[in-house]
Amino acid sequence: MIDVTVAVFSKVFEIYTHEIPILIGLALIFTGLTIFESQTSTPGKVWWRNPGLPTDICYALIHAVVGPYFRIPALIVLALLLNGVMTGDEVTQYFKNGRGPLSGLSFWWQALIYLLLADFLSYWIHRGFHTAAMWRYHAAHHSSEQVDWTSSYRFHPVNLMLQHSLVGVIMVHIGIAPEVMVFFLPWDILSAAFVHANVNWTFGPVKYILATPVFHRWHHGPVNEGGSSNFAPTFAFWDVLFGTFYMPEGRLPQEFGVDDHHFPKSYLGQLIYPFTQKAPTAASADAASPDVAGATP
Repeated sequence: MIDVTVAVFSKVFEIYTHEIPILIGLALIFTGLTIFESQTSTPGKVWWRNPGLPTDICYALIHAVVGPYFRIPALIVLALLLNGVMTGDEVTQYFKNGRGPLSGLSFWWQALIYLLLADFLSYWIHRGFHTAAMWRYHAAHHSSEQVDWTSSYRFHPVNLMLQHSLVGVIMVHIGIAPEVMVFFLPWDILSAAFVHANVNWTFGPVKYILATPVFHRWHHGPVNEGGSSNFAPTFAFWDVLFGTFYMPEGRLPQEFGVDDHHFPKSYLGQLIYPFTQKAPTAASADAASPDVAGATP
């Protein structure tokens, strides 16, 4: 068991030593973009003057940089034990080849399946977090009143475990090699920051295929204007297919945040918040969270 844990931590260390340089690169890129106000969605609002930046920094440092050293090894060790992987050498092979019905496929076939299937699962799990029962754990992500690339890190731990981590566990169980997921890690970080960025890019007809900044900014808008739409992390065509696509022509969202004046703004307050809320009753369910059925295609 010790050999397995050491091997897993070694692999995770290799993965996440690349994340801090990516964070620095993102800061430089999006700082440069703010110079051109014609390209911004909300001109005059820059990420380094965002009132919610201290909270975003806590999420970024604790959840995105430190958290994975505890969360991911625990999940992977569980997956390894369930698959009978017990030695350091077996861990190395598991990372490279995976175990499960899809493990015999080549790296690039696994990569293609992962890209599509992980996004499909994330779409539906994301919709689930917009139901009354789960909204309390997702509200932190929507609490940003000034959405920018730093908002991409604002996720409650329960949200991370039941969405991002759960998708990862499903992938390794069907045979997608962890090495494939490691390959997509920079893409996951960059694309999440990109769709939250304060830019007004729609990419024309490509908006029906790929998630763009305007596409996702509408998702952070009021419930009756996009807040119960646009759930796909990468491929907007899932929202097109399932009737949750919302991008009115020639308009940009201007209001963000949750419709709760008592929602805490601090990092610790947001961590505690879901556990202080009563479970919604059937009568209050509609008022407790967005209703995805109201989305406008």
